[in-house]
Amino acid sequence: MSNPLRLFYGVSARKIEQIMGYPRIIKRLCQHGYETYVVGGAVRDMLIGKAPADVDIVTSATPEEIEVLFEGYPVKTVGKAFGVVLVAGYEVSTFRQDRYLGLDDKACQVTFVEAIEEDLSRRDLTINAMAFCDQSGALIDPHNGREDLKKRRIRFVGNPMERIYEDPNRIVRACRFLARIDGSFDPQTFKALKECGHYVRDHVAPDRVRIEIMKAMKIRRASRFFYALHDIGVLQYIFPSMEKCYSHAHGPHHLEDVFDHLMICGDAVSIRYPLLKLAGYLHDVGKPLVYEYNPEKGHHTFYGHAGAGSEAAREEMGLLRFSNSDIDHVSTLVGLHMRAMEGITPKAARRMLKTLHEHDIDFRDFLRLRLADSQANLAKRPMAIADLKNIVHAFEVESYEGSFSVTDLAVTGKDVMAVLRIAPGPKVGKVLKSLLDRVLDQGKELNSRETLLAVIARGFQDA
Repeated sequence: MSNPLRLFYGVSARKIEQIMGYPRIIKRLCQHGYETYVVGGAVRDMLIGKAPADVDIVTSATPEEIEVLFEGYPVKTVGKAFGVVLVAGYEVSTFRQDRYLGLDDKACQVTFVEAIEEDLSRRDLTINAMAFCDQSGALIDPHNGREDLKKRRIRFVGNPMERIYEDPNRIVRACRFLARIDGSFDPQTFKALKECGHYVRDHVAPDRVRIEIMKAMKIRRASRFFYALHDIGVLQYIFPSMEKCYSHAHGPHHLEDVFDHLMICGDAVSIRYPLLKLAGYLHDVGKPLVYEYNPEKGHHTFYGHAGAGSEAAREEMGLLRFSNSDIDHVSTLVGLHMRAMEGITPKAARRMLKTLHEHDIDFRDFLRLRLADSQANLAKRPMAIADLKNIVHAFEVESYEGSFSVTDLAVTGKDVMAVLRIAPGPKVGKVLKSLLDRVLDQGKELNSRETLLAVIARGFQDA
């Protein structure tokens, strides 16, 4: 028998074995006469040379038979009605068919079946409908998913209209997988996606769309995800402000339109920073909202676009049910992205650090967005490395033992009350805020207990 691992190109056998510590589970099931396969995403990813994030196993054994067979293992039944059991952390599912009532992934009736081909026929995309037998090395591919993967083609299993009607979130998933394999839509699939695009607005929970967006942020060129959503008419239901940027004029300082600028910027941000990457794709969505002709300039301008974009991002992320902290993180970055950095003074750096500190944003993330924004302007040279190093140095110097909130001051409210001989009240907070402003203006050298006590006594007696 040939080595079954030779099926997968670009991933070493040792790496596969490290990632997929499942062979003992499969071997045990097979030894007891149950057909067992690795299925779905793990097969797809290894066929294109990517290490799978997780492994799903399907088998002819029922949940009860799985539980008996793995007595003594860490076993948890997570969905007996759906035939799903966790064995040592791996999802082991019984072959099944799903009968959807339509327009809702929860409205589904599950029936256990005997053949792997029946199980694969229920899946959404052909590239996700393949199974691999670890024992024989056989690839089960009744829907030609391997050929579609080779051609980088996104195609639904069977009738695309039926697959979409079963669960409309498959519309957004199809766009994400297109970006993942850097591919294109099969014509019939594309036609069905366009015809059913409004299902995303009417029948898909915002939480599920949000999850797809953040999964897309793990793709280096996630711009393909947003382009695909636009092409099928769905982006307008997810990020309407981004949709307005498509083919929008970008003024004399850019060669690319606003939408292309957003896409280049987001692609330039590493997948290690998913929220920052999303901010890159959203950072200029305010431009169409403030676009107007300026007779003094002799061309259209985008004055105030950062603030308008921040509000749009905040509103749209709220509708998609992002957490408050994620909304604040992205919308703040969008709102601040126009702040001038070249030749920044120590005082300006301290002020910026205070703002970033208030929103729990690392100044490096802010600079990463600025650098990506610079790289996305095709009419100008990107920010020079020397300038970037100088800016980073300025921020690092000021952030070291910096004072960015009243709690960082060398004095407290009790000190203020003692020096001024006042009771607790609004004046105490007013004095502390004023002291912080002075420290931000003059630097950390002012932030010593002795100096600040003298400032309080000298400057606030009559305040």
